[in-house]
Amino acid sequence: MKRKAAFDKRILQRAPGEVLFKPGQLVQVYRSDLDYTFKTERKLLPKWSVPRRITSRLRNLYKLETLEGVPLQGEYSARRLRAFTPRTGTTLAKKQEEYEKKLEERRENTQESPEEEDEEEVEEDTTQNDDETDGEEEEVDIGKEGG
Repeated sequence: MKRKAAFDKRILQRAPGEVLFKPGQLVQVYRSDLDYTFKTERKLLPKWSVPRRITSRLRNLYKLETLEGVPLQGEYSARRLRAFTPRTGTTLAKKQEEYEKKLEERRENTQESPEEEDEEEVEEDTTQNDDETDGEEEEVDIGKEGG
């Protein structure tokens, strides 16, 4: 195990860490089927796909969707993906900025909503306690009238 740890440390120094993509990030997929082709018409095809958007991550695999939001079938290894940065000022860059803002708002709303629910539960608990104590006071009052 010591030798493996030393080897891993040396490798990580040379090529630091694994590449992680966030949901909503634009990536391109490498077409490895074009690597060993002998047809001349396929040799000139682009090896990287049009931009795709990350939807979720499962270990080293990613689920993708088109820019229109249509999910792609299957998972894609991180080794076949590369980050895509649209040129500033283009419509794609503007759409991506808007999409990222929407994602941030959703994350903020999902983070805030559990806290709000907790506050509502606390308020409900206090009103239930008030109702229970009111009932006890009435019983005491009834007991005083009878005595």
